[in-house]
Order: sequence, then structure tokens, then C-alpha cells
Amino acid sequence: MLTYCLVWFDNQGMSNAPPQILDELRAMAVFATVVRSGSFAAGARALGLTRAVVSHHVGALEARLGVPLAQRSTRSFSLTPAGEAFRVHCERLLDEAQDGIRGMELLRAEPRGEVRITCSHHFGNKRILPGLLAFRRRYPAIRLHVAMNDVNVDLVQHGIELAVRAGPLADSELVARRLVSEPTMLCASPAYLRRHRAPATVAELAQQRWVVYPPKQRSMTVTHDGQATEVAVQGDIVTDSAASRLAFVLAGEGIARLPAYDAAAPLASGELVRVLPEAQTAPLEIYLVHGKRIGPSARLLRDFLLAGTDLPTVP
Repeated sequence: MLTYCLVWFDNQGMSNAPPQILDELRAMAVFATVVRSGSFAAGARALGLTRAVVSHHVGALEARLGVPLAQRSTRSFSLTPAGEAFRVHCERLLDEAQDGIRGMELLRAEPRGEVRITCSHHFGNKRILPGLLAFRRRYPAIRLHVAMNDVNVDLVQHGIELAVRAGPLADSELVARRLVSEPTMLCASPAYLRRHRAPATVAELAQQRWVVYPPKQRSMTVTHDGQATEVAVQGDIVTDSAASRLAFVLAGEGIARLPAYDAAAPLASGELVRVLPEAQTAPLEIYLVHGKRIGPSARLLRDFLLAGTDLPTVP
């Protein structure tokens, strides 16, 4: 596989790249292999090259960067501070190349395996489930373990490879890729607006009764005529369920900020009415999250979902 990666850097989609770039990519892959192998000799064996060729690649890389990357002798090998910093980029490059090759190998044969994915009940059923069904139709030999959970579980502890989560995301060691940016809007039922005067300004939103979701929400940014205002959010209904939020709003219990996939049908039928339609609220950013390394089947599902930017909606 390592030798194949070196050939890949030379041949795959790089025909128009400057020769210097090809040499540098190859040298970075060699350097990453040497670091992981623990020595020039072990790295040369892993790559099927002579030690002299491996030393040449690393030396050329050091000359290009203008700094030594490693201290080496006949008995010892250690990285310099610059080498420690640069190894991260080289190892990432090598990992991506290896994962890309595995992905292509999967496409040549019928992909098999299992993927464990988690997402919230409401968004999962509305927007992720149709994508998973389409994925299964294309890759029937890949088993899916789908955990619907409104709590952000620890991926490593639960052996989960992919998670669908709403942003903004806290800093972590996980990789996050935006899956969809869903428009949102303020909505209420006609029954609620008959009992409570509809707000005429953004400032009047603070006097309304809200269906509070998520439970820790205390305020919301609302923009009108280019001016952003932080509005206090309070009400008699607090829920940790997006499905419950929609049900309470439909029942006339208060105002809420709803994503378009929840609001579109009730607005069209007249069950809901937009509140301050000229005002804007932040979109709901949904991310696909995973660890730095994931298996070929999980990578295939990740790329499949990311490619479906206009995810279908279940009514």
C-alpha cells in the first residue's frame, strides 16, 4: 500500500501539476513513513526502497524547507522541533492518500462492512433517513447501525463512526463537515396570535411567550434592517425535543424559531403564521462529525451524504 501511494502521487490526477510539486508530495510521503517506522532503514523497508533513496528524499525536503527535520546517525533517529511540526502535515497527506486508494478499491468491488451513525430523532427522521435509504439502495452489502439520540454521545466510547450534530460545535479533536444550512423563521399558530397581540417590532418579541428549545436557550439574535438584536427568550414550555417544539407551537402554546423543514407544510396549510416575516434569524447549521480516521464504509457513507446537499424531506 505504501509503495502504491508513492505511485499514486505520481500518476493520479497530477498530470498538469508542476514537477516540483510531485517531488515534494512524494518526499512528504517518504518522510511520514520514516517517522512512523522509527528509522530510515525501517522506512526504506516499508517502502521497498533503498536507504540511500529515502535519505535523498528527506534531504531534498529539508533543502526545500530550509530547516533540518531529523537528527540521524547510524544508531539513533529523532525529530527536530521543525520535524515534529511538519510531520503532522505529512502524515495527514499519507493518510488521505491511503484512504483515497481504499475508497477506490471499494468502488471496484461491491462495498461491504458496517457503519454506526447517530443523529437526533427529529432531524434524523426528517432529513437523514431518506439519505440512508438511498445509500442502502446503492450499497446493499453495507450494514447500517443507526442510533437516534437527542443527546450528543461520546463517539469513541460508543464505537460510533459518524454523528450528525447541530452547530456551532465546541472545539474538539473531531472533524466536522457542514452537511446543510437550513433557513429558520419565527412562527406561531393563528390561535396563539388571537390570544396574544402579534409583535410589531423586534423589541416586542421579548414580551411574547416562547416554546423554549433547547432547554438552555435564554436569548436569540434577530436581525431587521441590517441591525442585529439579542432578544430574551422565555416561556412556560421548555423542551429538549424538536418534535415536541413543533407540536407545542402548532397547539398555540407560543412562538418558536423553526427550521424550514418543519415550518414549510404548516405555513402552506395555514396552521402556522410567520411572525415578523421581514426579520431574519440564524440558519440551523448541521454538521457531519467523525474522528480523524474512519473506515472505508464510513467514509463512503460520509461522502454520499455530503454529496446530497439538497437532502430530501420526509413530510
